[in-house]
Amino acid sequence: MVKTLRDLLPEDVLARALGAGEMAGVLPGIDERDAWSAVPDRERAAILEDAAEQAAGEWPALLASDFVLFQRGGDRGRYETAYFMRRRRIVTSALAALLTRDERWISDVVDGVWLVCDEATWTVPAHATSAIERGEPLPRPGDLDLDLFCAETGGLLAWVDQLLGPVLDAVTRLRISTEVDRRVLTPFLEIRDWAWLTRFTNNWNPWIHSNLTACALLLEPDPVRRTRLVSLVVDGLDVFLDSYPDDGGCDEGASYWTRAGGSVADCLVLLYDATAGALDGFGHPKLRPITSYLPAMHIDDRWYVNFADCPAQLADPSAAYPLYQLGVHTDEPDAREHAREIRRRDDPLVPRIPSMLRVAGTLLEPGLRSDDEAGPARDVWLPDTEVLVARSDRLLVAVKGGHNAESHNHNDVGSLIVAVDGVPRVIDLGVGTYTRQTFSDERYQIFTMQSGYHNVPRINGSEQPPGRDYHATGMTAELGDRTTCELDLARAYPAEAGIRFWRRRLVLDQAVELTDTWDLDEAPRELVWHLILHGRTSHEDGTIRVNGLTITYDADTVSAVLEPLPLTDPRLSAVWGNQVTRAVLTANPPHLNRTGATTVSFTPAVNDLLREEHDGQQ
Repeated sequence: MVKTLRDLLPEDVLARALGAGEMAGVLPGIDERDAWSAVPDRERAAILEDAAEQAAGEWPALLASDFVLFQRGGDRGRYETAYFMRRRRIVTSALAALLTRDERWISDVVDGVWLVCDEATWTVPAHATSAIERGEPLPRPGDLDLDLFCAETGGLLAWVDQLLGPVLDAVTRLRISTEVDRRVLTPFLEIRDWAWLTRFTNNWNPWIHSNLTACALLLEPDPVRRTRLVSLVVDGLDVFLDSYPDDGGCDEGASYWTRAGGSVADCLVLLYDATAGALDGFGHPKLRPITSYLPAMHIDDRWYVNFADCPAQLADPSAAYPLYQLGVHTDEPDAREHAREIRRRDDPLVPRIPSMLRVAGTLLEPGLRSDDEAGPARDVWLPDTEVLVARSDRLLVAVKGGHNAESHNHNDVGSLIVAVDGVPRVIDLGVGTYTRQTFSDERYQIFTMQSGYHNVPRINGSEQPPGRDYHATGMTAELGDRTTCELDLARAYPAEAGIRFWRRRLVLDQAVELTDTWDLDEAPRELVWHLILHGRTSHEDGTIRVNGLTITYDADTVSAVLEPLPLTDPRLSAVWGNQVTRAVLTANPPHLNRTGATTVSFTPAVNDLLREEHDGQQ
């Protein structure tokens, strides 16, 4: 019985498949003109326009004075902006070269390659572990920090060599192979206690392994060493897949899935295509549920269910490629259809952090060009991840249990999201711009991480703390025409909250009904519920309205106040606008009893003029 990738890809099979000399390319190179000539005119024009716009400016400089900003003040943005602009320009110019074979674009790619090969480090400041551990703001020569973006840079250069090799000079190709070996392949072989492999398992593992796979298959000339590299990748991916829940849920959220399950797909596609199907890891039992996850999280258009650090919008058409390949290899039609929907969105094909495999694969894959409409997403209950997503005619509701030590965690056990007419209105904000504080012991001082800014109660003055000890218990769900879900939040709060049980029950029919029932050690000092709302809001006793959604509560027992919450962080405001609203519902003093219950209902509005304005609130 297959339980691991190693079961599917044993050492002797790897040796036979990888020992036969140079690997075949997954993508057509620059001399395969028929493939690149088939790119539709609209997309060809968009790529050439993008490349020309970037080439009109100077190559961004990577300055030591910008690198040190992270350790000295926590700023990641200054250095990373220039860093990713360089790599994005290489991708767009490489695509322009592939489309036109114009020397202008080949020359621009070579300029970018030499600049990247001259960089002191391919690691971004926040991931420069060696320097951080020394307390130094700059890396030293010889530091070996194989992070996400060191590996991604190696993968990018491997693809440049593979796709443009016939038109690159020999010295540039030598620089590529030498630098990728020195910075990526040799460290991977010689150091086996990488944190992303041994101390935590999240998207870092498959993301790095996907680029290692590209480097090994496309650049490594020695079949014995190539086999060793891929064998270690298989073992590393098994570490990741072993940690992954059987239900296929990604606790990091939909956008992070693209670099978690999606990066597993990148690895397996490379192995399968480069060996003409001899290396087939798609029979792993977790691959089908992993494939089903992203379509199940879709709300509408760019909107997705987003817990933890996950943003609520996915605007990367190149994510269609790994999802489509998974859909093909696991025979999941919903995944293939959803990949086509992602592909059709009017977003730049080359994202801020591009993958050449994904961008070129999305551009060339004929199966992604169909105009067939995807059917409605299916309701899903993920019992291992403890996430429910359910739909009625106009509503979508998502609720999570889990614990407060998940990857990219927020203190949000029991939180819910409610969307109406395809737009989230009771929301999870996601995360702002990453700084040093984001992944430090000061993380939970950031308001977006705190339970007070999620759709959960504050009990006896206590919010939820971080940590694995703070979790839901007894979460169950039943899907159907009338979906129900129950969980107990008592263990998500500290002992001083004095909770015997706090049962949260959700029912979805033509409305969402949320009921909290509690039993405390004694009469509470206060009970407060928060709802974070997106859109234009209004309030009268017992009713809160937000574009297309009516929220009702018992005004005799609960009082409500609407607090404007300005959003100054550009990452948040790009999704939600300049302001959202926090509804604060407080139990009236006569009803602060040791035991009790309260219900909040969410109903689609009928003939609500605010619905006409929702487009401007997105």
